[in-house]
Amino acid sequence: MRVKELIKDGIISCRSTDPIKCAVTKMYINNVGSVLIIDENDKPIGIFTERDLVRVIAENISLDAPLLKVMSRRLITATAMESLVSAAMKMVENNIRHLPVVEEGKAVGMVSIRDLLRTLMSEELAYP
Repeated sequence: MRVKELIKDGIISCRSTDPIKCAVTKMYINNVGSVLIIDENDKPIGIFTERDLVRVIAENISLDAPLLKVMSRRLITATAMESLVSAAMKMVENNIRHLPVVEEGKAVGMVSIRDLLRTLMSEELAYP
């Protein structure tokens, strides 16, 4: 099975100049744990996750501060044709829970550890 089979329609994103509360609001409304940060050409340049939000709160950073100040810039990505096992290994090796899916420099989706586990577990249960 490939990553492309887990990608849902639409990418939840913000610009690096948007306030932190933009990302937090989108995460809440869409019930997701991360927001992709994109530039003016829709190229992914970072990610804002629940872990980043914990840091914002712990360091008493204003929710009006730009995402650029707190986003994770080290972006680990997958391709749509990558295997689920390969994507899962990237997550484990890099201690991350959200993996942007990128094709030709553009974001095409996001896969979470929950998505991967749900799919891998259902496959395992279907073929014991």
